[in-house]
Amino acid sequence: MPIEGFDYKQFSADLAAQAKELVPQDFEPFQKDYVVKTLANFSLMAGEAISNDAEAGFNVEQAIFLTQIIAEWSFHKSVDVVRSGIQPEYWDIVLQKIAFTIFEIGKNTIKQNMPQDKILELIESQVLKAYQEALDELQQRGIIDEELKENAAKQNNLNQLVEQVEAEQAAQREAEAQAAAQSQEVQQNVSAQQSPQSQQYAGDDRKLFKLASLALLLRTMSQDKISSILNKFNPQDAQLVIQYMQMPDLNQKVDANTAIQCLKEIKTSLPSKHATTPNQLIYRIKNSLQNVPRENLELFLKQERINVKRFVTTALQDELYELPPKVANVIAQHIESSV
Repeated sequence: MPIEGFDYKQFSADLAAQAKELVPQDFEPFQKDYVVKTLANFSLMAGEAISNDAEAGFNVEQAIFLTQIIAEWSFHKSVDVVRSGIQPEYWDIVLQKIAFTIFEIGKNTIKQNMPQDKILELIESQVLKAYQEALDELQQRGIIDEELKENAAKQNNLNQLVEQVEAEQAAQREAEAQAAAQSQEVQQNVSAQQSPQSQQYAGDDRKLFKLASLALLLRTMSQDKISSILNKFNPQDAQLVIQYMQMPDLNQKVDANTAIQCLKEIKTSLPSKHATTPNQLIYRIKNSLQNVPRENLELFLKQERINVKRFVTTALQDELYELPPKVANVIAQHIESSV
């Protein structure tokens, strides 16, 4: 009988929707469509097979776990196949072999109650093996030559994403270090004026540099616009921004690229015109979920990111997990539209 609480059709549709945002932007439309459809089809077939496999006896968590593994690897390896140079009519041959491998290994290891980290490690090694075997078979059939096989074997979208994340984190750390150094110089200038606001933020270099970056931008605006923006800040922050604006050499002390990044962070943290107070956000969350059965709520939260889980859980306890107002409002809208 079907697994209670496991709607594999909706789950595969949700996974496909997420995949649309992750497909490489340099892909042609038909390539993007192929990646998303492949993920959707394989996760749908896997979900249906798991749900109807009475012998396996999977619970909802296990069903979600295995279906998601198949979806994620279907995504990564379909991207690899597209980039490999193999003709599109042979892509399915490679990916079907991989999906079948994941399904069988995943199902057997879950039955054996193997720890999830061990399951993931085993599946990764077997996926790479199945991928190589599929390439060897295509070469043996004369469909691809040695050069094309080597090029296909080198493709690894998962590793590229990991490297990209690590590079972004390194760039962020570098930007923060640069902002800290620059903000110290700016702070020295403001401190020389014996500003009580600047003394209040001693040691908070990142915040000081954000305010200095904002001051640099406000210099280009009309007084009415400046007042409108500063009204969104607390008086102490607003006063410090004004002091920064009065520094004649501010533009020489604030790096433009780092300032842009800081301004993006400020924009995210400011309340939008649609944002609401903490009490209103709590009410919206509780009102949206009041008729949702506990087991359905738990299933819903399992599929969400950790910050969303904390936000919803604390709201149901009449508290609010601290997030930027704009982000909190987006999450509340997501909850309202999902139940």
